[in-house]
Amino acid sequence: MKDTKILIGIIAATIVLLVGGVFLLGRGSSNQKEPTTEVLGVDVNPVSYDLGEVPINAGVQEREYTIKNTTNKTMRLKKIATSCMCTTAAFQIGDKTTKFFGMEGHGDANPPVNIEIGAGQEGKVIVGFDPAAHGPEGVGPFDRVVWLTFSDPGGIKELTFNGTVVSQ
Repeated sequence: MKDTKILIGIIAATIVLLVGGVFLLGRGSSNQKEPTTEVLGVDVNPVSYDLGEVPINAGVQEREYTIKNTTNKTMRLKKIATSCMCTTAAFQIGDKTTKFFGMEGHGDANPPVNIEIGAGQEGKVIVGFDPAAHGPEGVGPFDRVVWLTFSDPGGIKELTFNGTVVSQ
């Protein structure tokens, strides 16, 4: 009888710990969520780049995307992030250019950009891709993404590019 009470106590304590852990983990992750919907009113040109074959020692490859606010209201670009450490991106509008931002992860987060884009106004995203960033093992096909997080209205715009890193 005494062994049964101990076993029931251990099971009850385990259940309480599990339920509490799930509650705390769920609550913490919901506070960190960014908008995941496609932002409306932002035109991108081009939508994507195909870099083709990129020699591993070709140096950083830069491409530009034109971003236009097609709404009748001012939008705010909140954040820029990339899908890989080999990719960086900056935003330029008028005489303002942000620093280059990269991949987030392992507890790191890119700081806010907070740039206003007026109704009908255009800017550009400058993207750099370093084919040597992954070393000699990094040859082969790649797909990369740059995420632009907006508020007013909230959402994310994805810029993509792909290609194949080749040995020289």
